[in-house]
Amino acid sequence: MNKESLTEKLLDLAEGRETPETWQNWWDEHETELEALLSRGEFLKLKPCRHGFQWVPVFGSQKGAIAILEKSGTAFEASNLYQERYLAELDAFCKEQERVQREKQAKFKADNPEMFRRYPKFSKALAKALDPTDEIQPAATEEQIAGRERTLDFTLPSQVREFFLLTAGINVSTGVILTLSGMFDLTIYGERYCVLGEFWKEADGDQLLLRPGEETIWYYAHEQDKVKRLCDDMTELLEKKLARYLNEQ
Repeated sequence: MNKESLTEKLLDLAEGRETPETWQNWWDEHETELEALLSRGEFLKLKPCRHGFQWVPVFGSQKGAIAILEKSGTAFEASNLYQERYLAELDAFCKEQERVQREKQAKFKADNPEMFRRYPKFSKALAKALDPTDEIQPAATEEQIAGRERTLDFTLPSQVREFFLLTAGINVSTGVILTLSGMFDLTIYGERYCVLGEFWKEADGDQLLLRPGEETIWYYAHEQDKVKRLCDDMTELLEKKLARYLNEQ
């Protein structure tokens, strides 16, 4: 590898004559030589990144090649091919994600008619916000709820029980997590709570809390290290607090 052969390859890259496969194969074959020949900054800018999209690595490397050619005063005519291919690939990916999301939303509506009847505002907002990676669990049984209460040594409020009889849990990536299996005890400033889940109201990881013998929903704002009253009960949590939050996402 010498500067003349490198310049020839950089021109192929800058002017759009490489494919993702030919560029990656050439790089893998000559990486050690290139690291010695180029400055550290040039090497890193030229190095193809590992990426899920086929055209991102060659598009990124093209920018590095252009910078090296400009610095050396080499004439070239930059191609828009890689950017165009990447944008087309990204558009196809986004459309597929939207299709998957629509299917998941439609399935959620079809599979949970009672949830839409019981919590219409929350269910509508949840269906709209569902991402392909989000999880909606099937309904819990009375036996599963009772078993969790025995494990926690905590009697769940009636409205919380009603919710889990419709779904054993939801996990929404934008910051709402309510799962029967994920509940646990937490003591804050000497007072016992049962963690119902997470609600990222003020910061990631803020927790929803229950106190023994109450329907009231509290939450722990961990950045402030404070427990605050959130709402009167589970229905208000779902139909007002969480519905509004999900609609804003």
